[in-house]
Amino acid sequence: MEDGRELAVSLRGVTKGFGEGSARNLVLRGVDLDVYYGELLLLVGPSGSGKTTLMTILGGMLDADEGQLAIFGSPIERMKEWQKTEFRRNNLGFVFQQFNLIPTLSVVENAAVPLLIKGERRKKALGQASELLDTIGLGKQLTMHPTRLSGGQQQRVAIARALLADPKLLICDEPTASLDGETGKQIMELLRSRAMSRERCVIVVTHDNRIFSYGDRIARILDGRIAGIEEKKPERASATPDKQSGDGGSSPPVHKE
Repeated sequence: MEDGRELAVSLRGVTKGFGEGSARNLVLRGVDLDVYYGELLLLVGPSGSGKTTLMTILGGMLDADEGQLAIFGSPIERMKEWQKTEFRRNNLGFVFQQFNLIPTLSVVENAAVPLLIKGERRKKALGQASELLDTIGLGKQLTMHPTRLSGGQQQRVAIARALLADPKLLICDEPTASLDGETGKQIMELLRSRAMSRERCVIVVTHDNRIFSYGDRIARILDGRIAGIEEKKPERASATPDKQSGDGGSSPPVHKE
């Protein structure tokens, strides 16, 4: 625990490379990073800096070559594959850029999939999904199939699906990339609200500087290392989502790690 914050995710000395011998490309070069409960952490950096690789390792879908990763106190690198699969199902949620929607299901059915998998009654699951989809502007598209939606609309369905799964750790890859400013604001307010819990945290990988004000901290990755952390004002963690969306203050100082 640091400054009253409880640690949810911890990476220490995480390295990852691809290829063999002289062709080997070292993508992550000893990453140290902490994520706290009740936090929305933004992970930013140029293309090729290691963001996607780090996100995939955080999600337990890719093994690091060296280092330690602990999520909610569980050492991921010590788990067997079936244990990782079960841990992801019970604790983690993802929003991928590819959306991964099921083309034969309607919009509302796609969003409700996590609830149906958990055994929720179909009527109740579809009702909850409909309510959330309406909140993010898709109330008129509930019965459509994903192929009839724009990229931005598909992205919103994927985000709704991830939120309905109610994960303790939600990892989002460019969740506002295909969205206009107002819709992106709505999505970030939802993610911000989700992060403001003593039992949850959210990591957002992004290039979108329009949403920087929603983060409690901004971790900048460069050449496979965390180059710096921008610490936001302490009161952000306890503020309401509405107050977060109106924060347009100046950039905080950078603390090198």
